[in-house]
Amino acid sequence: MKIATPDMISKIDSFAVNNLNIPATELMRRSAVAVCDAVLSLSDAGGFVIILAGKGNNGGDGYAAARILSNSRKVVVCDVFSAGQRTAEGKYWLENCSSEIIYGLTDKLFELIKKCDCIVDGIFGTGMTGEIPTELSSLADAVNLSEAKVVAIDLPLGVNAYDGSVSKICIKADVTVALSFMKPGLLSYPARGFVGELLLCDLSLPKEKIEDNFEFKYRFTDEAEARILLPKRSERGNKGTFGRAGLIVGSEKYLGAAHLSLEAALRGGAGLTYFIGNEKNIPELRSKFPEAIYLAPKSLEDLKGAVLGLDSLLIGCGSGASEELYGFIKCALENFDGQLIIDADGLNSIAVFGTPVILKKAKKQPIITPHPLELSRLSGCTVAEIEKCRLGFAKDFSQKYNCILLLKGAATVITDGDRVFINGSGSSALAKGGSGDALSGLIASLSASGNDALSAVALAAFVHGRAGDTLSELLSPIGVTPSDLPLAMAKELAGLYR
Repeated sequence: MKIATPDMISKIDSFAVNNLNIPATELMRRSAVAVCDAVLSLSDAGGFVIILAGKGNNGGDGYAAARILSNSRKVVVCDVFSAGQRTAEGKYWLENCSSEIIYGLTDKLFELIKKCDCIVDGIFGTGMTGEIPTELSSLADAVNLSEAKVVAIDLPLGVNAYDGSVSKICIKADVTVALSFMKPGLLSYPARGFVGELLLCDLSLPKEKIEDNFEFKYRFTDEAEARILLPKRSERGNKGTFGRAGLIVGSEKYLGAAHLSLEAALRGGAGLTYFIGNEKNIPELRSKFPEAIYLAPKSLEDLKGAVLGLDSLLIGCGSGASEELYGFIKCALENFDGQLIIDADGLNSIAVFGTPVILKKAKKQPIITPHPLELSRLSGCTVAEIEKCRLGFAKDFSQKYNCILLLKGAATVITDGDRVFINGSGSSALAKGGSGDALSGLIASLSASGNDALSAVALAAFVHGRAGDTLSELLSPIGVTPSDLPLAMAKELAGLYR
């Protein structure tokens, strides 16, 4: 699903008015209808609704909604800033509002908030930037403490529509009605915990005309998007056609990581899959996965030779952080021609023995797949700082170090610093050691078999999450193990190809 940033929404609105000849007042009416539908579903006929209206178009939508709701509900509108409306279309709906209007944050308003059935947050729209005015703190507290259901127009007060961060002053909604297109911040954590149920109202805009005239660099990976990301599979292809994936993974201590990533890679579509590692680990792996090709280089020069001709190379799952591993990663970044994927102890080795600056030396953007703690070690920032603004942090890091970054966690973020995918699958079933090893193996395989790197990562994250979701239905989130994932991911890929 395509996602629009707030600055794009402003341009799309102008395009709708100036090029598609849809009056701005009509766009507000359509927005109001969607908001009213949400309110009607949450409150009984004759119920009491308070609409908090700001001075921008978000508030104008609120006045338009008041006109419609007054037919079946008692409605009071609060002009939060006692400032009326800035735009002509907003003034039109204000002038046509027959409901009682309260001006400013009065004692009467706070008393009514305690008694109402539903509150509509139309204070700020997606154009809001900067800090939330401190005088709204008491209003946000009152709304959050009330028993009323809360419907937010486009986004709740305090939620950043660009990056998903949340202000200290924030309203928690039960339902958010996203207008025109979804915004990145609504789908990202921590904001995702404040928006409630997300409903999209496309305002009946002609989708094809909009998409033909605007470049959408943000995506939400749902099933439809995942089908678009699937690599093409020629019926006349052979093992050489679909690429060579290499894995430098596992150790005597963490041989399970090698099992998980190797099986995932074998089931992910690469024509040839190579395990490159300690000779002591090969017999066990070979007995379980005879399809793989096994190499046990004796020296760094042997290792350099082993990776020649590979289309992708995964390093680090269960390898154990070491200066030796860091040295090879540095060498691979500077010399490897294929797609490099660095996970787990590969990232920890960079954090301990080097700096992420070495990522910029790669011949093509490397893929890194950290969880927040690993990204904390790499960046020098705390986990709390990363989690406060997952999307924004990931994009900034990716731009700074010229890498494709998959930041694990709820609503996994995948970005190359320019384009962004927010993953729409996954649950706590994946919150177990070893799940990430399976994900990395799938990324290595998809990267080798024909996808561009960012698409491969986004597709792998969706399939990995969907596998966890499907397994949860059978085994519960508690009963799923990482060993269940490789086969389950293969089944999810099969479903997407049908």
